[in-house]
Amino acid sequence: MLTLGYWKIRGLAANIRYQLAYSGVEYEMIEYEQKGTAPNFDSTSWFGVKHDLGFDFPNLPYLIDGDLKMTETLAIHRYIADRYKPELLGSDPLVRARVSMVEGVLLGLKNAVTGPCYASQDKVKIVTAIKSTVPIVVKYMGESRFLCGDELTYMDFYFFELVQLILMLHPTLYEEYPSLKAYSTSMRHLPGLKGYLDNSESVDNNRDFNNVCAFINGNAKFC
Repeated sequence: MLTLGYWKIRGLAANIRYQLAYSGVEYEMIEYEQKGTAPNFDSTSWFGVKHDLGFDFPNLPYLIDGDLKMTETLAIHRYIADRYKPELLGSDPLVRARVSMVEGVLLGLKNAVTGPCYASQDKVKIVTAIKSTVPIVVKYMGESRFLCGDELTYMDFYFFELVQLILMLHPTLYEEYPSLKAYSTSMRHLPGLKGYLDNSESVDNNRDFNNVCAFINGNAKFC
């Protein structure tokens, strides 16, 4: 059985959990909880063991599959796709190129809207990032059902969670970009993922987006 490790938040693990749910893969979830209050936050649950677990590049999230121990979010997404549903990698070189291209854009957007949450309660930088990048991504998608066309890829799980985060930070998102609401609905009803999101006990219905040290935080229950 796979083991997925991450902070006790949604962060960069929710998207991986979505892909695992869609793929019908059972796994053990190990969570590391940040505790305490400012300025004495305690993260030793992770940092106390970080270098003792045998990873080449110790980080969160991590994935363990037998003798394989790996880190880095998108590497984990690609491995799960390759192992369980290779079609999520993209059906041909053109689709795979489009997926690879959009990866960097979405990672940049994720960092741009998440980083300021840990700096202050000021959303100016967050809104600026949303308004500068989201329209480009929406145009890139066009009338396609998914991120890179009409076939689902592993990056859709990443983008779906990023849309939920942006909606929490910028509640008028769907009004400004109705196509993202339609996209989220399509994702929300994928086989396997729908059952996970409809379960009130699922991890991501019971976790905040960011860690407790963040100035801006929240959640978005699916049921």
